[in-house]
Amino acid sequence: MKKLFFAFALLVLLALPLARAAQPGGATTTHADKGSYDGGTAGTANVISGHVYSNNLDATQGTYKWVGIFGNVTGTIVLEDTNGNQFYNWTGAKGLLVYASTATVSWSSISNATESDVTTAYTFLASGTDDYANTFTGTSEDIGSEIYSVSSDYAQPFPTASGFKVYSLKDGSGNIIWAGKVLSSPATTYEGSSADFEMLLPEDGTSNDNTATTYNFWVELN
Repeated sequence: MKKLFFAFALLVLLALPLARAAQPGGATTTHADKGSYDGGTAGTANVISGHVYSNNLDATQGTYKWVGIFGNVTGTIVLEDTNGNQFYNWTGAKGLLVYASTATVSWSSISNATESDVTTAYTFLASGTDDYANTFTGTSEDIGSEIYSVSSDYAQPFPTASGFKVYSLKDGSGNIIWAGKVLSSPATTYEGSSADFEMLLPEDGTSNDNTATTYNFWVELN
């Protein structure tokens, strides 16, 4: 009888952790503002009364709908209990994906976020040259997670040859999650430095809205 009881108790103890959903780790961030496009210099034209002029214009304007995030990833994988006691750890872990969301994410049910999902949550991304549809133009592909099996369309920050990508996902509550691909080796960024990832994240600056948006960050390691 004692042997049977021990076997049952061990089976229960081993089964309990399976109820915990796999999820990426919360990430600490080192944050620095790189500034924004200053709008450029106004062009000029000399005019004389009574004359009619042909005046073609070409302009560059900063976006009011997106921000760029880039950087490097370091991490440690741990075998740890809920009290923070480590049984084992593996330092020098490589990153797979960087996740960002304004919400508290439920990681038990992750799926692709469609254009409709995104523009419902971020109505300012529904129209304009820099809307969601004109930004996430990459054909749907597996995001490369080892925790979830999800395919999603993507955007490619510059330079596209470096391979940086960002995907749009959602959890079971419909919260939008942005997933940035972490490259296996650092690559050249938009500014000529090197980084592990680059991401586009939505931020509403329309109607002269200068309120800051807070994003939460997680990293999936391997």
